Amino acid sequence: MEKQMYFKQIMIKILLLSSLVHSVNCQDLGSNILSFPENSEFAKPMDGKLPYFSKSEITPIWEIPKEGVRVIQSFRFLDQNANEVTEKRMKGEISVVSFFFTRCAGICPTITNNLKIIQSKKQNNVRLYSFSATPDLDSPSVLKKYAKERGINHLYWSLLTGEKEKIYDIARNTFRADTISAAQNRKKVVTKNDFLHSENIYLLDKELRLRGIYNGRILSSINDLLADIEVLKKE
Repeated sequence: MEKQMYFKQIMIKILLLSSLVHSVNCQDLGSNILSFPENSEFAKPMDGKLPYFSKSEITPIWEIPKEGVRVIQSFRFLDQNANEVTEKRMKGEISVVSFFFTRCAGICPTITNNLKIIQSKKQNNVRLYSFSATPDLDSPSVLKKYAKERGINHLYWSLLTGEKEKIYDIARNTFRADTISAAQNRKKVVTKNDFLHSENIYLLDKELRLRGIYNGRILSSINDLLADIEVLKKE
């Protein structure tokens, strides 16, 4: 088990870095440069537990870090039914988070189909949240049409749209799902207009803490996500 958890840490780093390669698959709507601060060393995995991710880094740690845990920021958006959704909706449930846009013809359909595996489990205490990376184009009515075409059930899956700057702030500061890191790429200054997209899927626990990162394009990674959801249910 310990070897498996260690391997999972390595895979997390690979997933984060691989977004650079795949983020250009949808369309070139801006700079697509992905980089993360170099992690120091891996923490020791613990059997039957999922890691936490610290505020300062996207490093998996099997004990709550001293500097605090990475938690989703507060937000107020609209879903595909034009209902208001806030981070408080996530409290007390397990959340699966992703970023997409309805006009994406590249990796988004594959990720959506894989996420439907999670939806098909029809678990009342597990919910999917997909934030639009082009909220100016993805109104609630557009999201509703997309949901109908893709077989997305609003009982288990919320497609969210709202203020673009706020969505991008959450993506970059909570999940590090950004396409540019100003700290690592000083030639480019991050602005609210830089396009954002990620193939990664993020797992939050009932306290809104980031507990897992997965590749939405790979079925084996989806299976890992399903297994980790079961681990969280036991906490």
